[in-house]
Amino acid sequence: MHPIFLHYPIQVPTKQVSEKPYMTFADQSYYYFIIPTNVTERVALELYTIATHYHQQGWTNVTCPIPNVHNQFLTTIGKDTYLLCYGIQREDDRTESIKLADFHQAGFRYPYQPSTINSYGSWKDLWIAKIDQYEGMFKQLYQKRPSTPFLRELVDMFPYIIGLAENAIQYLYLVEQETQFNESDQPSMTFGRYQRDLLDEFIWSDRLIYDHPVRDIAEKMRYFMQTSEGLSSHDSQQFLHGYLTKLPLSIFGWKLLYARLLFPIHLFDFIDQVQHDTISSASIEEFINIQTYYEEHLRTFFYKMGIDVRETNSIQLDWLVDR
Repeated sequence: MHPIFLHYPIQVPTKQVSEKPYMTFADQSYYYFIIPTNVTERVALELYTIATHYHQQGWTNVTCPIPNVHNQFLTTIGKDTYLLCYGIQREDDRTESIKLADFHQAGFRYPYQPSTINSYGSWKDLWIAKIDQYEGMFKQLYQKRPSTPFLRELVDMFPYIIGLAENAIQYLYLVEQETQFNESDQPSMTFGRYQRDLLDEFIWSDRLIYDHPVRDIAEKMRYFMQTSEGLSSHDSQQFLHGYLTKLPLSIFGWKLLYARLLFPIHLFDFIDQVQHDTISSASIEEFINIQTYYEEHLRTFFYKMGIDVRETNSIQLDWLVDR
């Protein structure tokens, strides 16, 4: 038995079924997850309220924090703090895109506005803060001695990456002037960085962010846009078609989606990998090839999506169009 269960008023599950991504125990249809965390009690309460809402909507596989015997969600054992969460598996044969649209629609019905995990309408401020963070990192790498050829190449890329980020912020400012909205522009529960979260058996509540639904669509599209086929691939088209059948985007939504794709999150991720020494110098060439694909897909984005830029008054970026 794990000692954390001594702190909870539940029947102690005795069957451990997994170690990853978290230590997991099972008791009949209930699964319990011991999740190391650094969130505050206030955040944990919001996650509990959100997860409870989703359970009521039938999404019982969203992990829900459990209050301990002291009616608190955070439990400290030794030097570590944990959330104990539970979830119930559910049979689900929907496609990923339909699941995502349904997940967002369930989030539209959430009756509160979270305060601690709310990023809706805050992208500009968050992006500016990210630029400031990485400009500080750039100065450190620029001054680092001894310098290697790999490091010099990386430093040479920084102005390009920061320029892309600043361009995305300028574009976002113009997008925010748009007035054509629809139902899909409400805030909902999204994922910090959506990949394939809804294809997993459980949805981790501690990864949820209250934001515009296109946050998730953009991160899914970002994955496709780093390949040669990009938005023309069967998987990409199938995903978008399925989602838009359930939840069409407004003109504002399309522009916001494009703004998020302009912001080079994947390039900042690459810098993070360099910082943690998880890539080799050979990755620079691959990085450049991927970004070449990505820029081409940005250039043809509205065309590939079948959107007439004249009708939507979409803003074309000269540095992309002129290439």
